[in-house]
Amino acid sequence: MLLCNFNVNNLFVRYKFGKTFPGDQSGKSAESGVADPNRGYLPLYQKGAFEIFNAEQRKLAALAITRGGTVLPDVLCVQEVESLIALREFNERFLKSAYPFAVVLDSRDLRQIDVGLLSKVPIDSITTHVDDKAADGYIFSRDCLEVRLQVKKTTFVTVFINHFKSKLALGSSEEARSRERLRANAKRQLQADSVAKLVKARFPGTAFNTAYFAVLGDLNDTPQAAELARLNTQTGLIDALALLPPEERWTHYWKARNSVSQLDHVLLSPALARKLKKNGISLERRGIGFRAASSKAGGGLLPKVVRLEAMEDDPAPLALDFQFKRFAEVSSSNVASDHCAIFLEFSI
Repeated sequence: MLLCNFNVNNLFVRYKFGKTFPGDQSGKSAESGVADPNRGYLPLYQKGAFEIFNAEQRKLAALAITRGGTVLPDVLCVQEVESLIALREFNERFLKSAYPFAVVLDSRDLRQIDVGLLSKVPIDSITTHVDDKAADGYIFSRDCLEVRLQVKKTTFVTVFINHFKSKLALGSSEEARSRERLRANAKRQLQADSVAKLVKARFPGTAFNTAYFAVLGDLNDTPQAAELARLNTQTGLIDALALLPPEERWTHYWKARNSVSQLDHVLLSPALARKLKKNGISLERRGIGFRAASSKAGGGLLPKVVRLEAMEDDPAPLALDFQFKRFAEVSSSNVASDHCAIFLEFSI
C-alpha cells in the first residue's frame, strides 16, 4: 500500500455564474438590462458548474502527488480542501478519476480549508471529531478526520487526518500579536493532546500495538515543539520522518523567511511501522517554489541556500542547498504547494 500525505494549499473551486436563479425553468428570474456577464446567480450543483481555482497550480499538485506521473498512491490524505466537490473535480480533471472513493466533511474553519481523503481502496467507516469540545470551545477547527480503510478482506488501516492551528499571529501591535501567539500555541497543544487521547481510546490495551493506524497531516509545528510533545513522544507512536537524515525531514518552505522546517508529520502505530518497507519513506520536493523570479545562480534556482530550522526561531539553523531540480513549470509564483508530498510504502 502506497500512502501519501499532502497539504495541497487552497484547493478551491469557483462557480460559473448563471443568468437565472437555479431551478428557474421559465427564465423569468434573469436580471434584465445588466450587461456584466459576471452578474447573475450561483448555479445548481451539476457537471460543469464549477472551475478549479488556480488550475496551473493544480497541474503541479497532480505532478507532486504522482511524482511526475510515475506513481499513483493507493491512499491520498490531504489538507486545505474547500469541499468534496473541489476534491472530486481535482480527481476527475487532474488525476484522471483514479480514485473512486473520496471524503471531505465541512469543518468550522471559515476559510473552508478542510481535511480529506482520496482512496483506491474501499472506505469502511468515517468518524468526525469536528464537534468534540473542551472547556473553552471546540477543539478542532478543521477536524481530526478518522477514516477506516479496508485494504484487504480482513485487513484495515485507520488514518487520523489533521490540520492543526497555525502559528500565524495577527494584530495591530506586538503585544496583540504576542497574545495571539500564546492562544494559538495553547490551541495547537490542546489539539495534539486530544489526538493522543483519541488514538488511545480507539485502540486500547494490546490493540494499540497490533492495529494498523496512523496520525498524519499538517500539525503546523516542528517535532521538537513542546505543544506536540504528548502526541509525538509520549504515545508510543513511531515518527516515520525521523527515519530520514535530519536534513531530509523538512516538509515546508517559508518563502518570506527563506527557511524550511518540518510542519507535516506521519506518526505510525507500532504494527504499521513494522510494515513500512525498507527505504519506504520519501518526499516529493520538485513542486516547491523559490523567491527570485526567473533568476539563476551557478546554474541553479535562487536562492542558493535556505535555513533549515529545527524549531521556531532556531538560534543555529543549518544551511541547506536549495538548488535542487523542480518541475519545469515551477517558478517563484507558480508552485504545487508550499508543502512537500510525503510518501510511505507498506507491505500489507
